[in-house]
Amino acid sequence: MRVVRAAAALAVLSGIAATPAAAQERHKWWLSERVKAEVGLTDQQSGEIEAIFQAVLPDLRVHKDELDRLEREVSRLLAEGEPNEAVALQAIDRVETTRASLNKARTLMLLRMYRVLSPDQRVKLRSFHQRDRERRPPGGSAGQTSRP
Repeated sequence: MRVVRAAAALAVLSGIAATPAAAQERHKWWLSERVKAEVGLTDQQSGEIEAIFQAVLPDLRVHKDELDRLEREVSRLLAEGEPNEAVALQAIDRVETTRASLNKARTLMLLRMYRVLSPDQRVKLRSFHQRDRERRPPGGSAGQTSRP
């Protein structure tokens, strides 16, 4: 149960907002003055979280670039009607393995960020993101980006 709650909290920490300014605030929520004030995030905590983000970002970008490349390859195989299912299956396996690697790296980064916060700050941050999510229009939001 504890793992499920932690995973749910990490999911909350990782959301994207509706407008470009709000998307930036969600993307780097630890730098937002509004979030810092509401959560009680100190400058030191904000700096620690930024350092975690900067340390992981190059790896996330490598995984994302590779995932994009592999997805284009699968799309090409599908569009051409690849006659050999084994070839298509290998390409799909490479996409999913790369996607899993990206998700693991991202989730580990979020876990490290989460550990910087006190239990009370985690609750406040979850509440902040929940309210933000409720304000967003259904079906997604403008200004989303898929690049880490």
